[in-house]
Amino acid sequence: MVALGRHYEGSKTVHKIPLGNDQVKVGVEEVRDADAPIPVPTEEVKLVGQALNTFLAWPTHLVK
Repeated sequence: MVALGRHYEGSKTVHKIPLGNDQVKVGVEEVRDADAPIPVPTEEVKLVGQALNTFLAWPTHLVK
């Protein structure tokens, strides 16, 4: 586990970018491993430590 956050069920986009069929929108609320890479990086966010209080696309199989 690299972070804790909230899963936004029913969301279809993150920052106006459509989610893939195997992705969900998450909001990162607590970082556990700041150096872990983001599974779906953006230009601004590549590591979990950069993701605090942001919304990201995250693969569904990595969400508990």
